[in-house]
Amino acid sequence: MAAAGGHSPYEPGGPAEDAAVFSVVELATGELAGEALLWGIDTHNRGAHLGISLRPGCRGRGLGREVVQLLCHYGFTVRGLRRLQVDTLADNAAMIAAATSAGFTLEGTLRRSAWVYGAFADEVLLGLLHEEWTSPARQA
Repeated sequence: MAAAGGHSPYEPGGPAEDAAVFSVVELATGELAGEALLWGIDTHNRGAHLGISLRPGCRGRGLGREVVQLLCHYGFTVRGLRRLQVDTLADNAAMIAAATSAGFTLEGTLRRSAWVYGAFADEVLLGLLHEEWTSPARQA
């Protein structure tokens, strides 16, 4: 994963106080796989929302799980956040699996809260607190 502000051909843009945007790059091939971000960074309450978007050809290989774990490391270790949150559609099984494998807990459902393709859909909220997070480095 390459950070914004580096010298990557996939640089997504400059840094912002309330967001951190990263390009997701396959290290073996240099191929752009997608993007990842922490958004709505709240420096007072020390929390943020986490999101990823992977190109269709890059899905289903565990990359989402790795990217979520890297975003957790960045948010908790680099930015000093205490809470990360994922907001996603209830039928987004891949994002829910990536988040839960990183330690996120399902906190609730927002019923019919998102207008998607002409109908309202449910969203789920998943949260992870710093003290619940286990980084790969701490597991070793």
